[in-house]
Amino acid sequence: MSILAAVDDADESRVVQRGYELAQAFGEELVVLNVQPETEAVSAAEEIATNAIRLALDDPENVTAAGALGDPAARILREAEDRDASYIVLGPRKQTPIGKALMGSVSQLVLLNADCTVAFVSEE
Repeated sequence: MSILAAVDDADESRVVQRGYELAQAFGEELVVLNVQPETEAVSAAEEIATNAIRLALDDPENVTAAGALGDPAARILREAEDRDASYIVLGPRKQTPIGKALMGSVSQLVLLNADCTVAFVSEE
């Protein structure tokens, strides 16, 4: 089993840190995932995930960077299933009241469709 922390960019240290805390508490691997559009390269997504780990954690153990291409919500859900994730950790973006009502954000889609617990990390 694993903990999956999905990041939009390398600046989301709070998501990586919270994912690492959960992984350490439960003795599981932390997978930091970045999803890019299909027009990009997987290596670019992996580099963002690697940089997010580097910026958030001093000496990480049992942490893997992963990259994927495609629709972010679908790829996060697939990665969580493939890795038998017990948690998905996300840092949702702030939305306007109208945006919240539309139910179109990645965070909302993951929350509604995940087979595991989804943890949201608020902005600091």
